[in-house]
Amino acid sequence: MNWKRFLLGVMTIATVSGIAAKPKEVKRPDSYYFMRGIEAAQDGNTQDALEYLNKELSEHPDNGYAHFWIGSLRYGNDEYGRALTSLDAAIKKIPKKDPEYLSGVYYVRAKTYAALEDTAKCLADMASAIKIYPDDADYKAIIALDQGSVMGYMGLGRNANAQKRWEDAIKQFDYVAKLYNDYSSAYSFRAE
Repeated sequence: MNWKRFLLGVMTIATVSGIAAKPKEVKRPDSYYFMRGIEAAQDGNTQDALEYLNKELSEHPDNGYAHFWIGSLRYGNDEYGRALTSLDAAIKKIPKKDPEYLSGVYYVRAKTYAALEDTAKCLADMASAIKIYPDDADYKAIIALDQGSVMGYMGLGRNANAQKRWEDAIKQFDYVAKLYNDYSSAYSFRAE
């Protein structure tokens, strides 16, 4: 697992889905150690990020957002047990009126269960993430997480095709063919 790529994906999803933008009714933390932890994480310095976020929790143990970031970093480092512990705490402590973040916690926990090959728990958490914040469950999120994956682009192309927006569909299938010139489905869907 490339944790830098994962973290970049989480930050992209955060920006795309609105996690980075605070809803007016939700007060998200802005304390020194929390903000420094996020900055270190964005710079790819996991060890410093974990140190800052753990200091944040020593001062503010109910900061579910810090638990989320720690869980995400632990997942990115293949520390699945520690990731689950932090993500479980995040689910309990992040306000229910903050669906963007709460959905993100379930999503990362689902990815952790997938890494542990626990399909039932993975699917249950994916379903929870979608139920809490359905706007985040689309092909654009897949693309933001993994720009090299064909699944998101193929999904956008199939949706455009079903909506009779053929130019958009062809554009998506052409891009898939550029990503992987031996991916036959791109050619067959484009021909359709």
